[in-house]
Amino acid sequence: MKLDLLDIYTDYLISQNQQATATGLSNLLDGQISHDKITRFLNNNSGGSKELWQYVKKQVRHLEQNKGGVLIIDDTIEEKPYTDENEIVCWHFSHTQGRCVKGINLLSCLISYGDHTFPIGFEVIKKDMHFCDVKTKKEKRQSSTTKNQHFRALIQQAVTNQVEFEYVLADNWFGAKDNMEFIHYELKKMFIFGIKSNRLIAFSEEERKKG
Repeated sequence: MKLDLLDIYTDYLISQNQQATATGLSNLLDGQISHDKITRFLNNNSGGSKELWQYVKKQVRHLEQNKGGVLIIDDTIEEKPYTDENEIVCWHFSHTQGRCVKGINLLSCLISYGDHTFPIGFEVIKKDMHFCDVKTKKEKRQSSTTKNQHFRALIQQAVTNQVEFEYVLADNWFGAKDNMEFIHYELKKMFIFGIKSNRLIAFSEEERKKG
């Protein structure tokens, strides 16, 4: 991935308040970079977590610490109310609004050392399966991979990439037993999660075994 062109293109997206196009960026640069070159760059790069990690790896390695690192995972919805529905732009429940909204659901993974925070991975939630709701008799979408599975996969990828961290931080949506056991028992890490008021908590191994 050509990082200089990536920086130029992302700066263009951030500053653009109208429709962003390869031709528009080329015109803005007075033709120094052709629109064909920009189009080829976008077509030849998937722009996934692997590419993101390669982009930030040097900065992370420079600032990472053996103690105190925090892995933060959270999801957000970029609303797209006027876009045709597909497996990426579809209906998701927004905990902020307390209702379903149409848009792109993005699960992000960040590493934080003191005052420095870097995005090191992400997953776009795809609802790639269709099913019929028994109550409403309407066709709906669901994901073949759950959000909690993506959650654990992002943490595992950080471990595979040898990112130093002690804690995993997430909100109460991810406060599931499988997630906690994965972090605590398999990875030997600690976590800080919000917990819903209807959850039961075991304060000892003996209480946990009793259920």
